[in-house]
Amino acid sequence: MNKLDLLQLAQKSLWRRKARTILTVTGVMIGTTAIVVMLSLGIGLNESQRRSMESWGSLNVIRVQPGTNYDNEGNPLGEAKRLNDETVEEIKAIDGVWAVTPAYDAGGEARFGRKRGGLQLIGVDPAAMENLEFTPLLGRLLEPGDRNVIVVGSEVINQFQDEADIKKMQRGMMISPGMREDKDPADIMDQRLTMELYSGTNREQKKVFAFQVVGVLEGEQKEHSYQAYAPIEDVKKMRRFLNQASGGSTSSMSREIAMKMGGGAVSVRRVGGSKSSSRIEADDYSYILVHTKDVSDTKIVSQALKDQGFNSWSMADQLEGIEKTSRTIQAILGGIGAITLLVAAIGITNTMIMAIYERTREIGIMKVIGATFRDIHSMFLAEAGLIGFFGGIIGLGLSYTVSYVINQISKDFMNRGMPPGTEEAIGISLIPGWLALFAVLFAIMIGILAGLYPANRAVRLSPINAIRND
Repeated sequence: MNKLDLLQLAQKSLWRRKARTILTVTGVMIGTTAIVVMLSLGIGLNESQRRSMESWGSLNVIRVQPGTNYDNEGNPLGEAKRLNDETVEEIKAIDGVWAVTPAYDAGGEARFGRKRGGLQLIGVDPAAMENLEFTPLLGRLLEPGDRNVIVVGSEVINQFQDEADIKKMQRGMMISPGMREDKDPADIMDQRLTMELYSGTNREQKKVFAFQVVGVLEGEQKEHSYQAYAPIEDVKKMRRFLNQASGGSTSSMSREIAMKMGGGAVSVRRVGGSKSSSRIEADDYSYILVHTKDVSDTKIVSQALKDQGFNSWSMADQLEGIEKTSRTIQAILGGIGAITLLVAAIGITNTMIMAIYERTREIGIMKVIGATFRDIHSMFLAEAGLIGFFGGIIGLGLSYTVSYVINQISKDFMNRGMPPGTEEAIGISLIPGWLALFAVLFAIMIGILAGLYPANRAVRLSPINAIRND
């Protein structure tokens, strides 16, 4: 007997007792729906947390900062790492690293037109900017060969205020938050920003640094939204100017620098420490950005950096704890769903045993006319597998329906944790393709396993006694 004949015979046998078959299939359907929906809740929670973190910053970027890394007990892991060109080459040699760019960090007061405000300026390699997952909302990114240009985050414009408002605040007049409106990032495009830097303890040296805004970055709430990016060589010149009064490096004495625009100035007092720390401040990079191609690589590279004594941090570090919690939730919810499917498997076994009692004479006749033990065994396993298949398919369809209803009910609640401006809704229940396929295959497997005992029992029936059975 070929396999197609076995399937046709199994299907006909199932529908002889339609009510019993439908009830058994319903049990599998409920069990499949339970396990799929339960697992989808854990997957959905994990994905929503992941995408929420991605909305704040890239999961593929690692920030290596100066200083010593510590283990869980607070013990230092090696000596403090200097961030210089040798360090950049050392990081590039780590497996999984796709791109590396050093960065200088500078901050102060800037001005364009009649507006002025604080500006956090970061110098990066223009050739590596695209690798750091920056996307221009307006204009373009930095390009190799750029000089005296700048790309700003979408919220930088809101850090600048009119001179009239600044004077009101200086006179003690408060401006209510309701009177402040978000400004259009396009207002800062193609503008000329200037920064006046003063070097020396008596501010005897002054230099003006000017930048042309060539781009505004996309993302209202990402970590780069309040930052500005310039070619690293331009920012390096600023650092050199600030350090030249002390012979190229800061000493242990206090250093006062003033960053000014127009007539106003902001003084920043820095106190140097030891010669070692001062030398690092003067010559080394502020931090190094490491980019990987995948989140899984980020975790491996981040751990490798920490093992080598680097002080590193990435969004993916926070994601690891979320994933552990999510896996625990999935295991608990999946176990609850599996119990329901186990009850359905007992129902399949009961149905198949009842079928054997009802078809004992039929089984005997089949053996007498030439059906092998394997044919009998396969026929009953096929019937049990078909119950699992029908129950799994229907249960999967019901799972999508339940998942949709859950997501519609929880949509507003879930989106409260998302940054403003996030358009795409994130549901609490997510059924990926692999889970749908797993659900159907698992239901079929449960059906077959539940049919093993009845099938073995049918094979052991004596043909003579089976034929005599009324």
